[in-house]
Amino acid sequence: MTEGTMLHGQQKQAGIPALLAQARFGVVVRPAYYRWNGERFESDRLVGVDSSSIASLSGSIEVVVEGDFVGVVADSLALATDAAKQLKVEWQAVHQTPEKAPESDQAPSDSPLVPSQSYMHSNHEYGWPSRMRWGNHPCWVIADCRDQQLSVWGQTVTPAALKQDLSRLTALDISQIELYSADGKHASNQASGLGRHCGDDAAVDAALMSRRVGGPVAVWLDARYTKDVQALGQAQRITLNADIASSGEIARYHYQQANLTGEVAAVGVLLSGRATIATPSAKASAGEQDTTPFSPYVFRDQYLAARSQPASLSTNSHLMGIQQTFARESFLDEVARESDQDPVALRLRHLDDARGIELIESVAKRAEWQRASNPSADSLPQDLLRGRGFAYSQLPDREQRVESGVRSAWIADVEVNRITGDVQLTRLVVGQDAGPDVDTNRLQQTLQARVLGEARPLLGQAPSFDEWGDGSRTLTEREDSAGLPTTAPSLSPVEDGANKTVGEDVLTGAELSPGVAVIANALFDATGLRFRQPPFTANRVRQALEASSIEKAGRPSKLKPPRSMNRRWLAAAAFTTIAGTAAMAWPWKGAIAPVSRPAANLYSAETIERGRLVAAAGDCAACHTTEGGVTNAGGRGFETPFGTLYSTNITPDEATGIGQWSYAAFERAMRHGISRDGSHLYPAFPYTAFAKTSDADLQALYAYLMAQPPVSTEKKANALTFPFSVRSLMAGWNTLYHDATPFQPDPMQSELYNRGAYLAEGLGHCSACHSPRNAMGAEKSGEAYFAGAFVDGWEAPPLNTLSRAPIPWSETSLYDYLRHGESELHGVASGPMAPVVAGLAELPEYDVRAIAHYVAAQMQAPTSNSDAAVADATQRVTSAAVSSTEMEAGERLFEGACAACHVDSGVPTFSRAGTNLALNTNLHSDHPDNVIQSILGGVHAEHVPGIGSMPGFADSFSNTQVADLTTYLRARFAPEKAPWQKVKQRIADIRQPHHNNTHSSP
Repeated sequence: MTEGTMLHGQQKQAGIPALLAQARFGVVVRPAYYRWNGERFESDRLVGVDSSSIASLSGSIEVVVEGDFVGVVADSLALATDAAKQLKVEWQAVHQTPEKAPESDQAPSDSPLVPSQSYMHSNHEYGWPSRMRWGNHPCWVIADCRDQQLSVWGQTVTPAALKQDLSRLTALDISQIELYSADGKHASNQASGLGRHCGDDAAVDAALMSRRVGGPVAVWLDARYTKDVQALGQAQRITLNADIASSGEIARYHYQQANLTGEVAAVGVLLSGRATIATPSAKASAGEQDTTPFSPYVFRDQYLAARSQPASLSTNSHLMGIQQTFARESFLDEVARESDQDPVALRLRHLDDARGIELIESVAKRAEWQRASNPSADSLPQDLLRGRGFAYSQLPDREQRVESGVRSAWIADVEVNRITGDVQLTRLVVGQDAGPDVDTNRLQQTLQARVLGEARPLLGQAPSFDEWGDGSRTLTEREDSAGLPTTAPSLSPVEDGANKTVGEDVLTGAELSPGVAVIANALFDATGLRFRQPPFTANRVRQALEASSIEKAGRPSKLKPPRSMNRRWLAAAAFTTIAGTAAMAWPWKGAIAPVSRPAANLYSAETIERGRLVAAAGDCAACHTTEGGVTNAGGRGFETPFGTLYSTNITPDEATGIGQWSYAAFERAMRHGISRDGSHLYPAFPYTAFAKTSDADLQALYAYLMAQPPVSTEKKANALTFPFSVRSLMAGWNTLYHDATPFQPDPMQSELYNRGAYLAEGLGHCSACHSPRNAMGAEKSGEAYFAGAFVDGWEAPPLNTLSRAPIPWSETSLYDYLRHGESELHGVASGPMAPVVAGLAELPEYDVRAIAHYVAAQMQAPTSNSDAAVADATQRVTSAAVSSTEMEAGERLFEGACAACHVDSGVPTFSRAGTNLALNTNLHSDHPDNVIQSILGGVHAEHVPGIGSMPGFADSFSNTQVADLTTYLRARFAPEKAPWQKVKQRIADIRQPHHNNTHSSP
């Protein structure tokens, strides 16, 4: 350790930045199949590991195997990642136990009371996940296991459960295990009570590998741990049923809990086979627990039971109370709605505890429970729904005395964005009759982050292919290989309180049991949808709303609408089309009636902001803006083999733009290439890619475009040759070549890969430029996907294994290029890529990483630049320092116009090309087009700070001079490549658009 750093419980503790300097880096290799089935863990069995498969990689690498756990430890994260990809592991598939189909947890409450003589019967099932999410935010998790001590640095909200797992794994006593935060502060044993996340799984992974290699090991925790969340599934299942008398009284109440608590061990513990090893402290803790579920309510006939505890589950009284309260309070809320009773009145009716009754009445009065939760519906954006929920709990004290226990009553107001699925906890009223005063503001922030997702609506905690970000913040200015930070990210002001995971938790002193149930009940009040398992992330809420819309469109609703649905008008012209419009069959499609421009309050600021990001990802402005023109006002020309096309005005001008387009018309154009008036669009507008966009993103994009200033412009007429000028022929083209199916994620790939695929294949429409087309203008697929093509006189190079880059691309280089506009081993993004990079700068960092990850997979590129690649680059630069003496004309031009920036002479200069031309992909291409374009039009990298612009020489050099310079550049900086042929002819063809052109776009 560094000076001043003392491990294993001594006085001074280092933070993660200092620890990384001494740690090695670990990456785990999970089986193809592993799952917690509700009762036991099952996974593929490890047959063997072929360590020789990674012998070609340079550097120190160790393979860690214990039971069915496999990990790779190396001196850098990039090397560990590449080794994990390359390592050959043989697994034996196991028989997969069919999962019990749970009652839908995100559907309308469509199980109405069933009459049985004089009683009505209600029955529902509720679940609790093994992991609430993958983590609070991306970070390093470091473990150091040696000398009969284990120290772990990272994030956890359940330190007691984590220590128990680490004790099972290492056979160390709890007292020999220390947990620390990222800044080195000692962790508190206080659990949040809201359930585990994968920070615990990463900690166990790091500890297992550290124990084997005998030193500190760092593991990177990010959204890729979502696979563990999905594999561990449901840890708890609670079934409730009741008979309700005609008077509204609950005459019989039956509560059955599958497990005492739902805290499944970390994946590493389960895979290593050490989950069933009980530690002395765990036995003692389990022995002190009362296994009988508790209810504060009194019913005439009541039955409460919990099944015995599996060894792979730990016992946590805090979590047990939250799970029981969630199920009970959700069930009572459903019963109240089904029997047409007020939810608060129903609880009061079945309480005989004076203190509890007084507390509930006080909280209801303070929150104005009887007042409608949406008093200003007219001013509320019509993509927002509002709801209010109530929940109550009473828990016995530590001696199981009910009378002296804590009572807690909660009322919460939420807003739900019906387009994005984001849920905001807007108001929280909490009453507690024992303990310290509750800081409701901090508590509200904490619940927002841990139950709903990040407090910031665009960064939900549950990653999905169409979620904008995954909870990542801007990490650090300088990043390590694979785009990972070398230091831990700092907390934002909100998360400093909301996501605090160690030390003094903001939840300490609050009885948390009603926290999850109150949000579930408020969600139902807002949407009419019952979520029977947390967390309530934007992706789940949005999918449920979409499914509900489709279902309601197909049949009349049998349900009584929730209170908030009776209080406000929800219909709007923009929502009249059901997601997934039927496939368009040719030849004729009618016009969609024009509408007035949507009202200013139709969409919320959150929806419009999401639409701005969608527009940036789709690079709308690049094609729909002329040089020096108004953004998105159209008029830019595109040269195609069939003639010239001009982009249209997509501002909300009602006469010349899309101001009279309904969402139905907009969606049809984006998915099917058919304009509002029924005419067919040409695939130069890449609706073939935009069709993959999710409904939520299309609606957000529509909202954003309609919120922009309208601009009136005169439409330019296309100049296409016959028969391509006949738009109706595109109907047949669509039938042959267009698939309007929205993007479907690959379940075998990571969340990062699927997010990158969604952006690259859909909104980013990368293949529109980088894939060749057939004689009919349709993109080729299969092996030709990303194989390179020509667009507007520029070559879009291959983005697959056909790449001609002199130094192979890595995922790190791709990220640098896309995020910062420059790669040290490849150069600056220019030409048509310049506006693309400028648009990507608007996106969350995670999204750019995802695109780089996806493209790297198509290229079969390594995670980072290897030592061999760097050495090759150095050798190429050294060799290119010697000028060719056989091309005097080209050499004179180069020395006079280029060398000052492109040759390092040691003389100070105001501008300098950051990457040597020997590494330039364009000079190694089979075609000279991009080199000619750059000489004539210049290279302008305003998007890259600190990089000067190269002027164009269209007005300075003749065709002969450009040819001499082009030939010289090829010979000097790509000497292993054959000379280009017919260079003068290509210059003549390309020169026409360049007349003192000072812009990089053609």
